[in-house]
Amino acid sequence: MASDGTTANEFPRIGMTTAEQVVADLRRRILLGELVPGQRLKIDEIATLCGVSHMPVRTALQDLEAEGILIVHSRRGAEIRTIDSHYITNVLEVRGAVEAMLAGKCAEMIQSEDAVTLRNLATTFEEKAKIATPQELLQANFKLHNFINCIPNNSEAIFTLNRGRLLIETLRVRAGYGGTRIDAIIAEHRQLVDAICAHDQVAARGISQSHCDSARDELLKLVGS
Repeated sequence: MASDGTTANEFPRIGMTTAEQVVADLRRRILLGELVPGQRLKIDEIATLCGVSHMPVRTALQDLEAEGILIVHSRRGAEIRTIDSHYITNVLEVRGAVEAMLAGKCAEMIQSEDAVTLRNLATTFEEKAKIATPQELLQANFKLHNFINCIPNNSEAIFTLNRGRLLIETLRVRAGYGGTRIDAIIAEHRQLVDAICAHDQVAARGISQSHCDSARDELLKLVGS
């Protein structure tokens, strides 16, 4: 069962093109571990798997390549990118810089009603941490950070953050959270939320950067770097 309540075999068809349905299906299969990093994806096989023609599959593979998830080989399908220490470092360093900038802008712009919502999202994460699966916890974490990231209304920054996010989440679902990382995340979230709600732009940027650096360092340990 996916985090949105659908299984990897179900398409959310309403309002989506066939290619978008294939993209959504492949994302879910990758997140659930049905398709794994390093695996080759042949157009014929994906078309059969998804019950569609070749054309939307080609479009879907190109879209996933643009997101940094696949490496497309001309006329030979594609390959899911390998998650190694170099990939983790690159993705998390970019994310750290962008999210720090957005956290500072969020601290500058946040309104009182948004501050209430932000604190509620942080509380929801803490509650999920007690009982949730890694996938459900990822969803709660994404909702919190996405709320912060969207307040500055910078669509280019959001596009950059989304690139490669799925593969990092795939690693997290597979490996879970090591040691006392959950407690550390909760503490870091509280510090970040407090700084943003206090309109402390400098603190928000610094805490956000440190939070992302901690995630990077833990993920590098998980892959044995």
